Amino acid sequence: MDILTRSASLRDRLKVWRDAGMKIALVPTAGTLHKGHLSLVAEAQERADRVVVSIFASLQERDASKHEADRDLLHKVGPDILFTPPVQELYPFGTDLSASVDIPQLAKIFEGAHQPGHIAEGLTLLLKLLNLVGPHIAVFGERDFQLLVAVRQMVNDLFVPVEVVACQTFRESDGLALATGNRHLTAEQRAVAPRLYAILSQVGKRIDTGERDYAALEKQGLDALAAAGIRPEYLAIRQAADLAPVRASSRDLVVLAAAQLGAIRLTDNLRVRIIDRY
Repeated sequence: MDILTRSASLRDRLKVWRDAGMKIALVPTAGTLHKGHLSLVAEAQERADRVVVSIFASLQERDASKHEADRDLLHKVGPDILFTPPVQELYPFGTDLSASVDIPQLAKIFEGAHQPGHIAEGLTLLLKLLNLVGPHIAVFGERDFQLLVAVRQMVNDLFVPVEVVACQTFRESDGLALATGNRHLTAEQRAVAPRLYAILSQVGKRIDTGERDYAALEKQGLDALAAAGIRPEYLAIRQAADLAPVRASSRDLVVLAAAQLGAIRLTDNLRVRIIDRY
């Protein structure tokens, strides 16, 4: 695994691969890696000849020990390149003078409402990386489902020539979605945390058995989270393709949730596909 920090060096390497007709995959990450990220790398390796993993923690500095731990973990699965650009490489004139990408209707809801600027910042960074790498495929996990929806829309709207591949959320045996913040859960909180996915699963089963009062299902889910000692921020049932409200004709849904467990913020989602039964 080669570690590159400059876009010029990255482009030189990529040109050799393209000239040889190789298929290239990008796995963009924010660092502090875990097994879920490694599963994305494995998927990329199955689908492409060469794999680039990028680490860029939004606009925040990360300490050297975390960088080293990430490098050690990636060495075990062996992507071809680890691209870790400094801030000035991607934002040479600073963020205030940088062009940005946004999808207003997604920026105002759920994660966008909780973290203003989150969607625009994520999309802008990802478009920079996609333009730098020019991959045939880009691999994402489904845990940050709203950003995944936004990336798909950006790619379609701006005619970015890349296939977006989504991988199922990597989970512990008890259903808890792997996330960097999980390591900060106390033993007591860790025992409670899987209730989030369990409650999403209960909502999904009710939809699957024919319940269609989505407002009532959302309220039941919120009440169940609160009863479990998890402070909910939102629990919503939406169309999976665009996170628009569910219509009578909708068949591909997602149940989204975010909640606080002590000082830790948990997010998760569950896909639900309605199958008409006659």
